[in-house]
Amino acid sequence: MEMTHAQRLILSNQYKMMTLLDPDNAERYRRLQTIVERGFGLQMRELDREFGALAEETCRTIINIMEMYHAMQVSFSNLTDAAGVDPRRVQFLGFDAATEARYLSYVRFMVNTEGRYTDFDAGTHGFNAQTKMWEKYQRMLSVWQACPRQYHLSAVEITQIINA
Repeated sequence: MEMTHAQRLILSNQYKMMTLLDPDNAERYRRLQTIVERGFGLQMRELDREFGALAEETCRTIINIMEMYHAMQVSFSNLTDAAGVDPRRVQFLGFDAATEARYLSYVRFMVNTEGRYTDFDAGTHGFNAQTKMWEKYQRMLSVWQACPRQYHLSAVEITQIINA
């Protein structure tokens, strides 16, 4: 079922009213309101609706990107010899707010609302990389997914992923 922006706005407003009418479940309604307003494809399945603003496949790709950075950070912290890997390079930057706002919004939702990847440092820009990152992350994912032990990366593998 497709919904227009007006229909999504109506549903969002209903969730907003529910937060006032049912304070015990207010956090749940705020979460649903955020999902409806921003059209997060993966979470929309919970509502059995297909709004299509951010497709499920795109959401899964963003989660994979964040998971890749998590794996690099864990692997980096376990290295006995970092072999010249700059710790700043394994920090997740996010996406460009000007050109990749939907992706950035989903990252913020995953961290701030869903409570995932809370160890990621949002910095002062809140995951706004201020440069296009989608293609770079796609190249990095290809290299990471080819690694035999994705959560036990060597310094060489981390460098290869970063430089993809």
